[in-house]
Amino acid sequence: MGDRRRLYNLQSSRGDGHLVQSVSDDYDDEDLLLSGARRQPPSFNYIKVCVVAFSVVVVFFSGFFSHSLLISFGKPSSEHKIDNIGSVIDPSKIKEYHIELTKSTHLAGSQRNYELAQYIANQFHDFAFDNVELKNYSIRLPFPDEKKPNAVKLFDSSGEVQHTCRNIEVPLNDFEKNNPTTPLFNAHSKPGSVRAPYVYVNFAEIEDFKLLKENNITVKDKVVLARYGQTFRGNKVKNAADAGALAIVLFKDLLDPDRADRFPLSEFAPSSAGERGTIGTWDGDTDTPGWPSVQKSFLKADGPKLSAPIISQPITGDDAVVLLNALAKRDDFDFPENWQPGLLKNKTFGIGTGAEDGPQLEVTVNVDVRRVNITNVVGTITGYLEPDRWVILGNHRDAWTYGAIDPSSGTAAVIETARALGHFLNKGWRPRRTIKIASWDAEEWGLIGSLEWVEEKRALLKHRGVVYINTDIAEGGNCMSVDATGSPLYENITGTVLNTVNSGDFPKMELSGSGSDMYGFYCYAGVSVVNVNCASYSDVYHSLYDERNLFDIVDKDYKNLAKVSSSLAQLVVGVSEPAVIPGRVVEYGNRIQEWWDVLKPKVLQAFTRLKIDEELIHIMDDTLFELGEAANNFKSEVIDKLNSDSTLLEIRRANDKMMQFDRAFLVDEEIPGTMFYSKNILVSPSESNLYTGSGFPGLLQAVSTPTSTKKDVLLQLERIRWALNAATAVLKS
Repeated sequence: MGDRRRLYNLQSSRGDGHLVQSVSDDYDDEDLLLSGARRQPPSFNYIKVCVVAFSVVVVFFSGFFSHSLLISFGKPSSEHKIDNIGSVIDPSKIKEYHIELTKSTHLAGSQRNYELAQYIANQFHDFAFDNVELKNYSIRLPFPDEKKPNAVKLFDSSGEVQHTCRNIEVPLNDFEKNNPTTPLFNAHSKPGSVRAPYVYVNFAEIEDFKLLKENNITVKDKVVLARYGQTFRGNKVKNAADAGALAIVLFKDLLDPDRADRFPLSEFAPSSAGERGTIGTWDGDTDTPGWPSVQKSFLKADGPKLSAPIISQPITGDDAVVLLNALAKRDDFDFPENWQPGLLKNKTFGIGTGAEDGPQLEVTVNVDVRRVNITNVVGTITGYLEPDRWVILGNHRDAWTYGAIDPSSGTAAVIETARALGHFLNKGWRPRRTIKIASWDAEEWGLIGSLEWVEEKRALLKHRGVVYINTDIAEGGNCMSVDATGSPLYENITGTVLNTVNSGDFPKMELSGSGSDMYGFYCYAGVSVVNVNCASYSDVYHSLYDERNLFDIVDKDYKNLAKVSSSLAQLVVGVSEPAVIPGRVVEYGNRIQEWWDVLKPKVLQAFTRLKIDEELIHIMDDTLFELGEAANNFKSEVIDKLNSDSTLLEIRRANDKMMQFDRAFLVDEEIPGTMFYSKNILVSPSESNLYTGSGFPGLLQAVSTPTSTKKDVLLQLERIRWALNAATAVLKS
């Protein structure tokens, strides 16, 4: 089983002399698993013992739920409560973990990444966790072909090679020279080779291609040159393919181009940097969509691996300058100021004519698809009173290169949070609810590790998941404040924690996209999420220069990472400890109303175009009013009346309503404008930019698409209305 938790570390003798460990399944499918043991017919004495035990249990529980005090099994005494977990966070320990995590490149499925999984598991064991599991999944991943490197070459009009782009950055110190890393590549690129004229297309957003078309510049059957930024790289590739391009070459532009001090003197990337990353506009393992790729899965046939529609290859900024300068200038195209690359600030550059007799790019991508094992680590601290309620903290472990920022800054912060919890465990403390801390694998390839676990545990998560707390880039470059996105349900406690850590006002929590591991929890399992990260950003992200020496610049004493770790620890304790979980359905209802108010003008425009009765808008307004009224009544009549005399059952029912509130928005059908795992009709990542979340994504897609029909719009409106009614019923029941 994927989640065997050792509640009782008992051993019994088996007939062959070996020891058998009794392992609880956390109440999954069986009550007890005895490996290799054979069931024997119960004796009469055994039956008598069971009858007596059952009688004792019945007598006990007859008063259990009506007792005014919170009676529990093995409840820690009051002196073992956690007063300030942030006080035990140690920056020197975070540095120790971070150094180990960033010693070398650790791609998903690599031996080094598995060694780090074992390292983290050993830490959890040392911290006195009740159970630590390493769970493997068998996944096919497309790696660069070591024997046939990817290449981008510039040809002049006579067909001569003028420039060959580097497929890896120039090392700038001894560490980078002595520790080889992954070449530049875009995971999930279509393999192949094309040679064609090329055109610069800015950020490759839909608006950029529209502007080119308005100026009679075509990219059909061309190669396009685009810079990273503004939107997810996979959306750039899709936009280029939709415009008819054969291939796309992506380059990392300069942030703050006026700065002269760049890495290794500052956190700002030099022009020699490139950026690796996935370009798949899907998440999870495409061979097993909807179920986990465990050993006994009925896997799909090993046919061609799903890939992007066109060839894609990243290059360095230095190479991009050569390619931009080779393009012809166009006097007939007055491009906007935001088209100016930072690499060529205050300099003229060409966009290109796309003429056949002009310069051409040859882009070659070779892919080596291999089946590998990826490994998740999940450590468990069993709750003393509500072991079947899970507060989950997670961060991914795999990196494109050394991963100093992404993700090891987050991993080090999570390990220190685990150590802080272990510190109090050793003093006799135990949380009310179960805490699970996870290290996910293969996040960079499309959130695969976390989605495999969510697929495997989806039914359990729907019943037991209280919150999933995520972190990824916990230090992005001189991180002066900690930020968070996620479910409005936990905005209040998140704001309280971050205001303490940041010594400032925390703004409203924005929606989460699909850029990290929280996606599967809230979009597929309906578990509320909080995503905690550093509020600043370094553009060495996914490059050769995302390595440990960077921290001598951005966080030498690891105090910034300590703030993130403290935030995570306080959130975990703040949700796992109190009798009443700190959810806020009134605030959530208010945010839903705000999202509707923003979208309503677009809906009205679509109603006018499609001749839909505006009375339906009033029905939606009434539905939202009823939800708000139910939320206010739930607070005043249920939450505000809970006290020390409340029974466990009363508290449990109130908590369950808050837990199920986010679940009410899950639907079985596909939501237009979203991905396969997006089953949350209220909040899901936008198809146009998978990094960002969108309120009412299906309806937004329907009213924004000119070809949408009256039925398309009404279907999405009706589905939202019934989801809102379901949420109202949850609070009223």
